[in-house]
Amino acid sequence: MTPGMLLVCVMADGQALQLVQYALRLQQGRASSWRVLHLDTVSARYASLPVRQDLEQALHLASVGGAQIVHTSLNMNAAGQLMTQIAQQAQGGQVSDVLLGDQATGTVYWPGFGERLSDFTEVLGTSVPRAQVHVLVANRRQRNTSNSAVDWTGQRTRRWSWRYWGLPMAVLLACTAVCALIANHLHPINLILIYLVGVVAVALRRDLVAAVVTVLGAILIFDWIFVAPRWSLKPTDPEYFFTFAITLCVGLAVSRLAARVREAAVAALALADRAQSLGLLAQSLSTARTPEDIERTLLQAVERGVGAKGRILLGETLPQAASPHPLLPSSDGVYRFGLHAADGPLGMLEIDHLPVARQTAEDLHLLQALSNQAAIALDRCNADMRSQQTAIQAETERVRNTLLAGISHDFRTPLTAIIGAATTVLTQGHQITPEQHDALLRNMLDQAQRLQSLTSDLLDLARLQDGAVQPDCEWCPVGELVRDALGMVGGDVDAGRVDVHAGEDDIVWCDPRLVTQAMTNLLVNAAQHSPPHGRIELAVRLGPADWTLSVRDQGMGLLPGQETEVFRKFYRDPAVGSASGTGLGLAICEVVARLHGGNIHAHSDSGAVFEMHIPWPSHERRPLDFSE
Repeated sequence: MTPGMLLVCVMADGQALQLVQYALRLQQGRASSWRVLHLDTVSARYASLPVRQDLEQALHLASVGGAQIVHTSLNMNAAGQLMTQIAQQAQGGQVSDVLLGDQATGTVYWPGFGERLSDFTEVLGTSVPRAQVHVLVANRRQRNTSNSAVDWTGQRTRRWSWRYWGLPMAVLLACTAVCALIANHLHPINLILIYLVGVVAVALRRDLVAAVVTVLGAILIFDWIFVAPRWSLKPTDPEYFFTFAITLCVGLAVSRLAARVREAAVAALALADRAQSLGLLAQSLSTARTPEDIERTLLQAVERGVGAKGRILLGETLPQAASPHPLLPSSDGVYRFGLHAADGPLGMLEIDHLPVARQTAEDLHLLQALSNQAAIALDRCNADMRSQQTAIQAETERVRNTLLAGISHDFRTPLTAIIGAATTVLTQGHQITPEQHDALLRNMLDQAQRLQSLTSDLLDLARLQDGAVQPDCEWCPVGELVRDALGMVGGDVDAGRVDVHAGEDDIVWCDPRLVTQAMTNLLVNAAQHSPPHGRIELAVRLGPADWTLSVRDQGMGLLPGQETEVFRKFYRDPAVGSASGTGLGLAICEVVARLHGGNIHAHSDSGAVFEMHIPWPSHERRPLDFSE
């Protein structure tokens, strides 16, 4: 036996325990794992109690022996579908050998028309070309003993084996026994019909050779035993020669028709297997999102379908050595299948060593169909990538236009004021009063400071978003953070309007520079959206999982939809109409919260409320107060 996993298929047929016992003996000399596939069919419910007990003991023994038990419930009435389930299990792992029973119980539990498992070993071997399919032949009288006579055979029943010729011999003997019982009541010519029934039975179970041999044997036995003179092959009545000829013709015709039916059944099962391969590939390709996923899925489908390894060359054209006919190999013996899309070739599928048994027109058409499905998936993947790139470019262009529009608007206003004031001072300096002169200079200074603030915010936001600034967190007293923020707002916010609700000795984990900047931006924003004498509430609350910085104003609050819009760059409340501010303060707050692993959100509650949540560190012990 070749190294690899052993797959044992058991069901309610009375042979499950024997299969597991034999598999355990085989596993004693193998280092690989083994798997037991339990096929629970609809017909299993009609099995007798001993048969069900045999199956239970087999599964228990396999579990104790370290086998992986796989239960498959099949509510179907086609043995070909059962073969498909076995093939899928064999294809799903490194299976080198498949062990099946020969249905020697005499009671067939396979659904359908009573097909025996041995009739489908050839199809199963075709579905799993890399694994050897074996049939365990049991002695019917010793089925439930561990010393049963067994035979480890190949994929199909050999013509020179006793098992192959046992059925024709048994049929001839049975037909002869029946004819002997009724020979005294019927004319001898009528007895030949009983042999024709046996010929049909053999033709349905064996191939054309066995059926023809059965026909000839039936004629000889009938002439030897039942035609006068008996025990001789020379009938006295010439009419029997005509009977023999008709019987031979009918037997040959029935045998030929039965053989064609069997061939058609095998072809239909092979066609169903190819259709299943296409269906499985289509299902897998529907979830593939990258060319690498599509390539891996196609190669797995090729190996599962024809038992050969291939490779995919993307972005390549067919080489000069390729065959002009799609079903013929190229001059170097390599089969190549193009991956073509609507816009042109995408690449090709190459298979170096295609098994001889798989070099049929049907298998080559299957490979081309698999390649066509992969080409469609690749074309779809490329279209999705182009669509994503287009969306990214459109979003980048929109952000760039928004940034340029915001910068040009925010820079134009103070620059216009500065230019106007400077022009007035230079051209009309001797005509204006000292008070007007000072007012113009103060206006120029205010606008220059506004430009400086805008430039500083732009640089800070760019550095924060690009990752140039990383938070340097430490334990900080809340009172010190609040005082630093109130000192930074300067004349923008009257400190007397701010109601602080925070413990002076409370300790929080943060980057003090970034949090102070965010707290300053929130205070400035609240002052701009509050009435002239409205109160601003600043609160710091310590929770079990995080700490919260909240700023509340007494303005009109937020309109529906503004809860997330306010954190966009250069966004200004249209209801306020104020020219002050840069439109970047809240965007900077959002980035600061994200850098700390937290978040910030806004809502309305008798004004606008902004809350920033920053989690406690998992690697630092939280101190009780600053002195500790």
